[in-house]
Amino acid sequence: MKDIRIPAAAAGVWLIAVTAAISVPFAASVVSAEDLFSFRNGLVLRGTHASIPTLNENAFASGARGEPRALPILMIDDGLRRTFVHRLGMLAQPPKEIADLGRSIEFDQPVSLGSKTVGVVGQILGVSEFTEYGRRLISVRGPEGTPVTIVQGITEINDRFAKLEALKVKPYYSWDMRVATSSIPTSTLNQIFHRRMDQDDVDRRLEAVRFLMETERYADAHDALRKVIRDFPEEKHLERQLVALTERQAEQLLDEAESRAEAGQHRLSREILEKFGSQPLGRVTRLKVDDALARRRTTEAQSREVVANLRRLVDQLDPATVAELAPIVDEIAEGLDADTLTRMSDFIRLGDDEQQPVGNRVALAIAGWILGGGSGEQNLKVAASLIEVRGLVAEYLACDDAARRQQILEELRGMEGAQPRYVARMMPLMVPPLTLPEGAADPEIPGMYRFGVGEEPESSVVPAPRYAIQLPPEYDPLREYPCVVALHPIRGTPDQQIDWWSGVFSESMGTRMGQASRHGYIVVAPIWSRDSQSGYEFTPREHERVLVALRDAMRHASIDADRVFLAGHGDGGTAAWDIAISHPDQWAGLVSISGEPAKTIPHYKSNSEYVPTYIVMGELDAAPPPLTRVGAILDDYMTHRHDAMVVLYRGRGREYFYEEIHRLFEWMNLSSHRRAETPRTIETATMRVSDRFFWWLELDEMKPAVSINPLLWEQADRLRAGKISAKVLEGNQIRINQAPADRFTVWLRPEMGIDLNERVTIRSGSRAFSYTYEGGLEVMLEDARTRADRKRPFWGKISIP
Repeated sequence: MKDIRIPAAAAGVWLIAVTAAISVPFAASVVSAEDLFSFRNGLVLRGTHASIPTLNENAFASGARGEPRALPILMIDDGLRRTFVHRLGMLAQPPKEIADLGRSIEFDQPVSLGSKTVGVVGQILGVSEFTEYGRRLISVRGPEGTPVTIVQGITEINDRFAKLEALKVKPYYSWDMRVATSSIPTSTLNQIFHRRMDQDDVDRRLEAVRFLMETERYADAHDALRKVIRDFPEEKHLERQLVALTERQAEQLLDEAESRAEAGQHRLSREILEKFGSQPLGRVTRLKVDDALARRRTTEAQSREVVANLRRLVDQLDPATVAELAPIVDEIAEGLDADTLTRMSDFIRLGDDEQQPVGNRVALAIAGWILGGGSGEQNLKVAASLIEVRGLVAEYLACDDAARRQQILEELRGMEGAQPRYVARMMPLMVPPLTLPEGAADPEIPGMYRFGVGEEPESSVVPAPRYAIQLPPEYDPLREYPCVVALHPIRGTPDQQIDWWSGVFSESMGTRMGQASRHGYIVVAPIWSRDSQSGYEFTPREHERVLVALRDAMRHASIDADRVFLAGHGDGGTAAWDIAISHPDQWAGLVSISGEPAKTIPHYKSNSEYVPTYIVMGELDAAPPPLTRVGAILDDYMTHRHDAMVVLYRGRGREYFYEEIHRLFEWMNLSSHRRAETPRTIETATMRVSDRFFWWLELDEMKPAVSINPLLWEQADRLRAGKISAKVLEGNQIRINQAPADRFTVWLRPEMGIDLNERVTIRSGSRAFSYTYEGGLEVMLEDARTRADRKRPFWGKISIP
């Protein structure tokens, strides 16, 4: 169920230039037939392919390079775009040749021949709708700044792309531009087919039906086929194809129901399934629908059974304990559903075991609800203590009063459930510490809130959080949601970013119908720039605006800290690129659309290895084009240590590329794209005062020779990043080999390979420092409060020296 809306093109400084011919942006080997490519990260692509030595098409670099020998980069061309990856680092297995069942429809158009070729595309000033002849006007800014209008016509269209070429209308240009077929509405396609295809020729009419089927527009194909049968009564045998199309529609809706359920939208999923009702379906499809409904009913029945069993057991306890546990039992009854049922796995397994004491079984249920499945806690006294501990922890995380926080720490001391291992397990399962304020809610759009509206006081040391946030349908604070932090381009707005990712709000449907809504993502759109700003400036203040907004959003909404993706368009894409690799410990992945890698970005190659990266550009974006301008930087991402993809749209300039959104969510949904586990070895770089925290190592004041003011970049005497090298060793030791600072803090948690029950030794140069963890909660709770990351809190820290 692909949506086909085309959002407005990105506004930027664009030019249009002409050259004698389109320069081929790579030196390729012989192109093969279409193949299927399976990547190590789980993504699957198809297209023709070639192996190339480099993405760098700078003429001077090519001359210095000499004759290339290796061809490490794989280029996959699906006709719409070219995708570049490192062959050995990304491919899971050799490509498999596949049959291309899709067929193209060609249209005769008066294409401009023998004219100069468009080599660079700049700002698009306007684009008209397609006429019934498959033609449109596109207005771009010319080399002198004046508008240039070009007539384009569809000369070829298939299930993936439409090929647009410049027509023989003054001014004469040769331009091969590709747009996704999914971006063209069916009503427009039908008009073109009706005009350009003989309506008295049944074969031509069926060609249009087949095309709609290949593009998965089954309802439209069904309507078109019915009209064919009506106009050609002798083709009655085609009626059985109507049944097949009905089946395809049903399968499509079934897939949508499953997708919605995976996104936590169980009510909508069930509504979709129940709407099948008595519709005529094939036996296999009917079984799938019935099975899906049965699974949902089974889950609902199991939840009711668990609650009833728990109430029955609690009622067998003494009256005082029954009264004490009543609130938590009511909480479980209200919150237990398909997303939280796994918390009760121990109780489901042992709750009916009459060999176990009643109190033990009740403890399994309460501890499971608070700590998660597999806790195995059977001591009812400890389980009851966990309830009180959770309440105090929640108060601490939401508290701005330092004195009250100290009181909470004192109250927690000595409580049976206040052990660090318990608190570390309970925090990710708690609802967010702060509620979403009603005053921030959009009056018309459900689930949308705006924080910090108005001007930011530049005098403040830490910027106030200013952002918009959109929650997905059926948002439940007991469920963790993946998140996109979306950075707007200069002169763009947070609302536009939310529209791009979540879809424009539909008044008739009462919800947003975009991809973030469908896949169950929270979208956070910070205001990262000043009103007067003309471009991304690479400053710590810009970083802080984004990070402060994210932390505030994590305090108010149930965001999965392991699945936060940083994305942006235009200058926002540049900002996302820079911020992601400057703080690589925070992100599940980076998406940069029409971003420009400059200043610190080329110097942070070692940092980029930790962040899955998805870069989208137009191959004719500005002068010189991307592979000439930044090809050397893109080459840095084509290594076996990177999970990186570079996507270039054919014949396109600087745009928002909404056509890529389906593949973006496929990429973000991969199980491999989660925030990486805490590394035992850190090898990173820094050259800015704000880039000082890397997983468990935090630098104090950086050495002056390393820190560079981004606003004075061109005046800097040297441009060399400071290297950071540290490692967790055997024997509970940590070695800091290199760091551009004299003082730093080492943060500790068991998951980094340290046994906090034993003494920890930190070595730096010839110095050695010892640390013994005393089992307190202050560091853990304060870290979770300030960083808003309840999934990976640190338990202790030591300052060196």
